[in-house]
Amino acid sequence: MPTFDPQDWYTIATSSGGRDLSFEHRVTGEHSWYTPEGMTAAEIMEIPNASKHFRSVEDAKFYIKKMAAEKAEYEGGK
Repeated sequence: MPTFDPQDWYTIATSSGGRDLSFEHRVTGEHSWYTPEGMTAAEIMEIPNASKHFRSVEDAKFYIKKMAAEKAEYEGGK
């Protein structure tokens, strides 16, 4: 499993109210509408601006599950 440096990432609110996010990697330019594969809730909480979107590790865990379900549904419809 890859090791993540949370300082390399930032989040961008893609809807009013910040409910929809995208993740950007400062070094590689990687962009994802979904939680980056393998990133834990604790790692997400260490992203410098994560507290704007998540109040706790539990919030981040919920978000990871929600995004995994959306990704599975989207990819299953191809």
